[in-house]
Amino acid sequence: MTTIPPNEELSPYYTMFEFAPQDYLTNVEGAVHDLPPEYPVYYFFYGILKTPATLKRILDLPEGGEPKFRPAKIIGYALAKWGDYPALIDGEQGQVVSGSAWLVQDVEQARKFAYYETKAYKVFPCRIRFTDDEAPEVVSGRTFYVCWGSTDIAGAAV
Repeated sequence: MTTIPPNEELSPYYTMFEFAPQDYLTNVEGAVHDLPPEYPVYYFFYGILKTPATLKRILDLPEGGEPKFRPAKIIGYALAKWGDYPALIDGEQGQVVSGSAWLVQDVEQARKFAYYETKAYKVFPCRIRFTDDEAPEVVSGRTFYVCWGSTDIAGAAV
């Protein structure tokens, strides 16, 4: 893996290839290769999922302590409106989407999030950069990406 100086951002294309299967360039078009599940894994949230009350309701967490979110951002994406909902789409190189990250503990929690987001969104690998002073600073994670291209989204970027 290439070492990037600490003050430089990775290209979104570098991030895309980092998560691509080894046969990505020779793969038959349209073939899908899911990444093997690895838990726990950080999920990046940019909409209502970044609120503790919503997360607790979806996961059916016990009353009491608040879920620990970490402020974060992802680069190379944009938000567009899909009705009343934000939709993550491809952005310009260097474009930033701010949100929060939460450590999903197991496949069951991941399934609950996917069910909540419906089939309109797919789980998508991403590079999460935390904006707090805690470690780690950058991790490979996942987010929910709209299932169709930015040209299919009505309305301007959020």
